[in-house]
Amino acid sequence: MEQLRVSFTHRTDLASLRSDARSMLVRLQSPAALDDALLVITELVENVMQHTGDGGELVVRRHRDTVRIEVADTSAELPRQYPPDARRIGGRGLLLVTAMTRNWGSRPRAGGKVVWADVPLI
Repeated sequence: MEQLRVSFTHRTDLASLRSDARSMLVRLQSPAALDDALLVITELVENVMQHTGDGGELVVRRHRDTVRIEVADTSAELPRQYPPDARRIGGRGLLLVTAMTRNWGSRPRAGGKVVWADVPLI
């Protein structure tokens, strides 16, 4: 099974990560999931950079009927989705992830956590 595994350390790496993911999804003939997967990658990587600043690792692989996106980082704090609030400046990223995915979650790992999301292939 083909997969993309890329480490990142800066926000400027995001364009390259999206380009690599786009190329992989096109090769896997997964164009229906392309825009949703790229949005989810952007949100999860931005969360890492905003909350840890340490960078992390992106893994993208195709499963039967989904594209699994995993982003690992060095923080043990698991993500929380907040209810929509017009007065809140941020906190909408995981609402977008929820809307674009079949399911998402997180799990602790040695030295941090992994946040994962399954984008349907439609």
